[in-house]
Amino acid sequence: MKELFALASRQLGRRKLRAFFIVLGIAIGVAAVVGMTSLGEGIRVQAVEQIKAQHDLTTIDVSAGVEAGSITLITDSKLKAIDREEHVLFVAPYVKDSYVTQNNTYLAVKGITPEYRQVHRNLQLEMGDWFEEKGDHNEIVLGYDVAKRLAVIEDLGIGDEFTTKIRLYGEEGRPKDKPAVFKIAGILKSTGDEHDNQALVGIKEAKELDEKDAYDGLFVKVDDPAFAASVGDKIEGLGLSARSAQDVIDEVNKLMVAVTIVFGFFSGISLVVGALMVVNTMIISVYERTKEIGLTKALGASDFDIMKMFLAECVIIGVIGGILGDLLGIGFSVLIDIVGKPFLVSALGGELGAGLQSGSITAITPAILAAGFTISLVLSIVSGLYPARRASRLNPLDALRQI
Repeated sequence: MKELFALASRQLGRRKLRAFFIVLGIAIGVAAVVGMTSLGEGIRVQAVEQIKAQHDLTTIDVSAGVEAGSITLITDSKLKAIDREEHVLFVAPYVKDSYVTQNNTYLAVKGITPEYRQVHRNLQLEMGDWFEEKGDHNEIVLGYDVAKRLAVIEDLGIGDEFTTKIRLYGEEGRPKDKPAVFKIAGILKSTGDEHDNQALVGIKEAKELDEKDAYDGLFVKVDDPAFAASVGDKIEGLGLSARSAQDVIDEVNKLMVAVTIVFGFFSGISLVVGALMVVNTMIISVYERTKEIGLTKALGASDFDIMKMFLAECVIIGVIGGILGDLLGIGFSVLIDIVGKPFLVSALGGELGAGLQSGSITAITPAILAAGFTISLVLSIVSGLYPARRASRLNPLDALRQI
């Protein structure tokens, strides 16, 4: 085997310029695949990191289940069943209602438990207290924007009481308005999300006011992100709908894998050129070495020995092309990061653009480099099969007549 590759190296050395262009053609194709694949992988990594930074991977958002036109509500029995599951730290149910003040100011009110605040740790008070800390009936904590709206329209602040009404539907769907008096216990700092436009009350008071037996939703906290999927499956087994940040990550991964494959496919077209160069060069080599092949076979070499001789040259071309292609691919990735990153950041804008600005938009992994090298090697061998087989089937008598 060592002698075989030594002979193949000498044969390639006799045609240095031709061999160089073949290797370069394959290397450029591999570099294009590596570079574009690293771009897709880099964007995927950035997207996943942003999701991880903005979401808690140990929290599962649960809502009522809908299947075949039937709705499975979140009841106390479902709540207890979820709470008993292994790896569940706690559950945080909530109910949602719409209230209207006497001056027709709309309020989106959510009844919560103390555990709800452990899930949403960004709920911090700007002034006042939380309702459960004082224990007064029907105390309310206002979101930042709600507090400003009530201060301007209703002239209400900390400690003030105001009357609202909630619309309920009784027998035969008849509407009725149920009044409720709330005392403002606290005002939240701005969270930049839906809580700015919500008011929070204790879940017990909220359920008493809206006369509900079921919850509108709940959050489930698990002890480790690795168990979020399994716990989510068990919740869905109860007929409910469960969704976590890991589900979003899985969707992003599937999307970006598809995008990366498309990138790799179109950039891989350049590899076809390299493969054709290998086929063309090896066929020419067969014609040039007809006398050599005939003499070799006359001295006892088998068809398989001739095939091995030509395929060994293809292996050397593939190995060198793969290594050079990986090195060029790394350089191409760096170039994409330097030149393409400012363009992508400005084009995307917003949070996604800001996320890309803080990191690299390409990601070279050992798997990508290994794939590039393997593609080069396999492509070179496959491209050399036909010329090698053609060389092995030469009639030694016909070849020797040319001597």
